[in-house]
Amino acid sequence: MIKRYSTIVLIVALLLSITPVSTTTAANNVKVKSVAVEFNFDGKVLQPPAGQFVFIYKGTTYVPLRFVSYALLKNVEWDSKSSKVTVSEPTSSQVVSIKEKLMNSLISSNDIGVGKVFTMTPVKVNYVFNGEKKVLPSGQQSFIYKGSLYVPVRFMAIASGTEITWDGKSKTVKGISLSYKEQQANKPQSGQNSSGNNTASSSNSSENITTPPSSGGTGASNNNVSYETITSTTEAKLQALQEESKSSLLNLATQYLSASDETTKKKLLAEGQQQLDRITARFENIVDNAEDQLKASGYSTDIITQYRKAFNDEIEAGKQLTSGLAG
Repeated sequence: MIKRYSTIVLIVALLLSITPVSTTTAANNVKVKSVAVEFNFDGKVLQPPAGQFVFIYKGTTYVPLRFVSYALLKNVEWDSKSSKVTVSEPTSSQVVSIKEKLMNSLISSNDIGVGKVFTMTPVKVNYVFNGEKKVLPSGQQSFIYKGSLYVPVRFMAIASGTEITWDGKSKTVKGISLSYKEQQANKPQSGQNSSGNNTASSSNSSENITTPPSSGGTGASNNNVSYETITSTTEAKLQALQEESKSSLLNLATQYLSASDETTKKKLLAEGQQQLDRITARFENIVDNAEDQLKASGYSTDIITQYRKAFNDEIEAGKQLTSGLAG
């Protein structure tokens, strides 16, 4: 009975070790500290609603999704049954409601307290932005605190397709809604040069998240594939690899549990290791191709490091668990 139980745990360890992309995890609650951050959207300084805040977790800055969506003049809908968040362009009546909420953000003060510790709960959420499904980058999570959903600011920018910058030195988040951008574009020519200069100055002191920073060279041209397209395609491939790998290993596990002789079991375990090696090779091929595309377009390749770290962490966790069962 003990040996059979160990076999099942071993199979679970193998299943864990092939997870290339983790949009959310069923991890324990984590403790974070709120940080002082200024929000500047469409040239106006805003404050999150009372009780909401910003925090940094594992090097990633997290912001309240609904607040940032409203600041970008986006509508937000939450479906509790399917745990789905839909961010979309608002109707005329919704715009009025959103702007009223933003007026409160202009005049209200947030007394959350900088440096205060909060316990955040990781949650699994399905995201739809402008009709398209979006997935969190590997190694990042969604958190909920007192009914407010928190997401990485970079994910928010890329998923919404909106210009958002994060200045780590001054702890400032700046955003420009599409409607505001159109208004600025329609201004007289005399104002366009000034706007261009300001944009260039901002790019030197902060990180433009919608178009990720160049990893070197002359940067991306308008004819290159977008950063979002490259990463979304890559994550879709990794997700497909995950599902295919789970299916093949579950089939192998079924055969193992049905086997009655040690020779067959050893053979199946060896086959399982071979499958894991093939999975690893396919994973590396996918991320290598993505890295080449990012470099060719002049984009940052930081996301590749995140993919590999998440994959290697799971592989190592699986190895440690299986080695513990060997005795």
